[in-house]
Amino acid sequence: MSSQLKPFAVALCLAGFAASPAFAATDSTSPDNAQIQAELVKLQKEVKTLKTQMKTNQHVAKKSSHKKVMGMQTADSSSSDDSNQTGSDQPEKLSPAQVKSLISQEREYLPFDIDVPGQAFVSTGPYVGVPIQYAGSELVVNSPSVNTDVQLLSIRKSIHQQLEAMGGELFKEPYHSHLLLSGVVEGQASYNSHGGSSSLTNIPNPNPDTVQGNMPETTNVDVTNVSLDAFFIGPSDWTLGFVELSYNNYPPSSTNSYTVSNSNVYVNKAFVTIGDFAKSPFYGTFGQYYVPFGVYSSVMVSDTLPKLLARTKERAIELGFSQQGDSGFYGSTYVFRGDAHTEAVSKVNNGGLNAGYQFVKGPFNGNLGAGVIANLADSGGMQLGNDFDDNENMHNHVPAYDVHALFGLSEKWTLIMEYVIASTNFNPNDMSFNGHGAKPSALDTQLAYSFYILDNKPSSIAVGYGKSDQALALEIPLTRTSVTFNTSIWRNTLQSLEFRHDKNYAASDTANGPGGPAGACTASACSSTGQADNAVTAQFDYYF
Repeated sequence: MSSQLKPFAVALCLAGFAASPAFAATDSTSPDNAQIQAELVKLQKEVKTLKTQMKTNQHVAKKSSHKKVMGMQTADSSSSDDSNQTGSDQPEKLSPAQVKSLISQEREYLPFDIDVPGQAFVSTGPYVGVPIQYAGSELVVNSPSVNTDVQLLSIRKSIHQQLEAMGGELFKEPYHSHLLLSGVVEGQASYNSHGGSSSLTNIPNPNPDTVQGNMPETTNVDVTNVSLDAFFIGPSDWTLGFVELSYNNYPPSSTNSYTVSNSNVYVNKAFVTIGDFAKSPFYGTFGQYYVPFGVYSSVMVSDTLPKLLARTKERAIELGFSQQGDSGFYGSTYVFRGDAHTEAVSKVNNGGLNAGYQFVKGPFNGNLGAGVIANLADSGGMQLGNDFDDNENMHNHVPAYDVHALFGLSEKWTLIMEYVIASTNFNPNDMSFNGHGAKPSALDTQLAYSFYILDNKPSSIAVGYGKSDQALALEIPLTRTSVTFNTSIWRNTLQSLEFRHDKNYAASDTANGPGGPAGACTASACSSTGQADNAVTAQFDYYF
C-alpha cells in the first residue's frame, strides 16, 4: 500500500513545483524565461509519466489482490513486454520482475501468510450437492446426497482448469489451501390429512413422510433443514476434505413436544478424499458419509420410497474410479462395520459395490447404474427405529440390490427411475410380513418438464409414482403419488409446492420389527389401515 502511495505523493509534489513556474512565466519578461519554459515542459512530461505508471501499478496491484483473495491469481498479460512508452498516452507495461515485485509487496498486506502450508483462503462457494439450476438456471433435478466425494473432485478439477487457463502461478503446491463455506436454510409449511385409524393417534410429533393411519388433520410451520458445509481444498493437489454440520428439528424425546428446545447441531458428514481427476480417474475416501448404494435423485419435496428404505450412512473406506469426459464408466467398492450383525460381537462385516455409465449424445444424456450391499439392515430406514434386539443381533444378513437410471432430453424433459429390493427374506424373528420373513422392496419413477415463467425464471413441474412391497414394518406407504411445482424466483433460492397422496397397507396386513421412525411398529406387532393420507407442503430453500 505504501509503495503504491509513493508515486502518487511524488506526482503531487512535482505538480506543485511545475505549477509555480507556470504562473510566474505568464507575467515575467526575464531573459531566463525560455529556460524556465524548457524546464516546465520537461517536468510536465515527468509528471505525466509518473501518473500513467502509478495508474498502471494500481490497476495491476488491484487486479492481483482481487484474484489472490478469490483464488484466481494470474500474471498480467503485459508482463512479457519490457518496452517503455513514457511520454505517450499508453500506460507503461511492466516487466516480469516488476510484477513479481508488486506481488511480493502485496503479501505484506494480506490477512494470512500464503507461504505457510495449511493457511486457508476462506471464501464462500456453491452449496455442494445442489446443481446450478438452484442458482437461477436449468431447474431440473435435485442432486442426491450420495457420491459427494465425486462431486467435490469434479468441482476442484473445474476450479483448477479455470486457474490454469488464466495462467496463475500461486496455486501450485503449497500455496493453494482454500476453505469454501456454503450451506442451506430450509423452511416448510405443511398440511396433513390422515385416513383410517391406528395406534399412531397417541404418538406425539410423528414423521409426516412415513406416518400411516388416522390422526386429526395437522398443520405445521417448521425449519426442516439447516446445514453448513466446509470444503477444504489442498494444500496438496491430491487431498480434499469435507465437513457438514446439520441440526435436529425433531422434539427432544417422545414425551417432550417442545421442539425448539432441541435444535442441537451435529456432524452429518465428515470425510477425507485422496484423488485428482485432472491426473487420474481413481480416488479413495474415508470418513462418515452416505455410501454409494443407490442415488435417490428426486424432483420432489418428499423423500422417495427407495431412499426411505435403503439409504445408508456409515463410517467407511471407499475406493473408486470415474472416467473423465462427457461419457464414461464409473464404479466404487466400500467396506464398513455395520451395527446389525450375526456374530457375537460387531466388526467390519458390511460393504458393497457400485457401477454405472453416464453419457451425452447430442440432446440426450443419461446415467445408468446398479449396486449391491451386503446387509440392508444397516440402512437408515431400518436403524432409525430398529428393534432387532438390544445388541442388534440378527439371525441372518440380508443383501440388497439397487438399479437406477436418469435420462434427459434437450434440458426440458427428465425421467428418473430407481428400484431397490432385498435379495433374500429376513428371518421372521427379525422382520416379518403376513407371517413370513419380509423381503422389502421399493420403486420410484418421476417425470419432470422444465420451462421458464415470469421473465425467465427457471421452473419445473413433475409427477411421481412410487410403490413398496413387504415394507409395512418400516412404516413406508404401499404407494406414493406426488405432483410438485418448483421455481427459482431469486438467485440461490428454490420455491416448491407439492401435493402428495399415500396409500397405506391393507388393514389385514400384519408385520413385526424393526419398527420405523414414527414408532408405531414394534418387534411384536405392526398394523395399518388401508386408508390414504394426503399432504400439501410449501417449501423455501435458501442456498449460500
